[in-house]
Amino acid sequence: MIAADNAVKATTGQRHPWADAWRSTAAAERWNRQALDLIVKYRSNPLRAARTLSYMHAAMDDAARQAARTGLSHPGRLAAAHAAGAGILAHFFPLEPAGRLELMGQTATAALRLHHPQDLPSIAAGQQIGRGVLRLAVLRALDDGATDVWDARSRPPPAPGLWQATPPLETAHPQEPLAGRWRPWVLASGDALRPPPPPAPDSDAMHAAAVEVLETSRRLTDTQRAIADEWHLDQGTVTPPGVWNLRARELAAAQRFDEMRQLALFADVNAAMFDATIACWNAKFTWWVQRPLTVIRDRLDAGFTPHLVTPVHPSYVSGHATVSGAAAVVLAYNFPDEAARIEQWAQDAAMSRLYGGIHFRFDNDAGLQLGRAVGEQVLARIGASPSNAGTSAP
Repeated sequence: MIAADNAVKATTGQRHPWADAWRSTAAAERWNRQALDLIVKYRSNPLRAARTLSYMHAAMDDAARQAARTGLSHPGRLAAAHAAGAGILAHFFPLEPAGRLELMGQTATAALRLHHPQDLPSIAAGQQIGRGVLRLAVLRALDDGATDVWDARSRPPPAPGLWQATPPLETAHPQEPLAGRWRPWVLASGDALRPPPPPAPDSDAMHAAAVEVLETSRRLTDTQRAIADEWHLDQGTVTPPGVWNLRARELAAAQRFDEMRQLALFADVNAAMFDATIACWNAKFTWWVQRPLTVIRDRLDAGFTPHLVTPVHPSYVSGHATVSGAAAVVLAYNFPDEAARIEQWAQDAAMSRLYGGIHFRFDNDAGLQLGRAVGEQVLARIGASPSNAGTSAP
């Protein structure tokens, strides 16, 4: 930070590449990139990735809005967003070198001071607002249920049709069984939009769904295989929420969204995906539905191996489909001319799980429907209409 402070004191005619680099990228995009890098680095699972992204972008947007309400200049608003974004990532990634992320935030603010020396009081005030929002966001994160520990004794006893470990992972305990109880942003609770019950284990509908998975896997086309691989986004990747953030960045850049509208866009789409994740996991651990691999090996083909590795959580509903349905609704609202392309992305994300042999079609259909309902709830919360597109959920 000493170097950054010295740079601010330098003459205005001197070139400062580090400051120009910060100025060349919008705050929302800059911290979004950093968050996705850390999600990959620390192999965050898709639920934790959605949580991190939602908290960071909610805090950044809230900080910038508070700065605007107090009359701060645009640089002051950005200073608030930078302080909040850096602090949230430091909280969610405590294994990063001490002070690295906070220093990035301070460097971003130093760049603002260098480029806007007439706004120094506003920038300082913005930093204070950002730190205040950060404290509230961290307090919320500490009390949102994501640190609760699951008691495996609460698992339902083995019964026909219930989820069980599948090869090759053979993990006895499912992933994030308490996520359906985490605190959402917009939904009243994880069960607020609970989907209808899945087909019964011994029903004709379940049998037909399993047959479809098996036959699709046996006749998988190159296009279907490519879609399955493209959306196979497990730990060690940006995960499905991360991909939708990449798409949001692409769309926002093409439409030349200004900085405040970008902050709102990322806050809204990530709030929708986090709430969708919670709603999805609430459904998964309400019914504990078995995976196609289990049904097919028990009843149809003992040697069946799906194209993708089966995830370690119940089948109904599909997480990819739910998250994608929510993201697509928010993005289509913000980019109506791209609605058809956005919907195709969501359809591909959902169908990729059938092509991969790891979800039934009814998982995907119900997931898309649930995600879309969550997305509509987010739009309703922000009072969505053509006159206020891009505004953010409080």
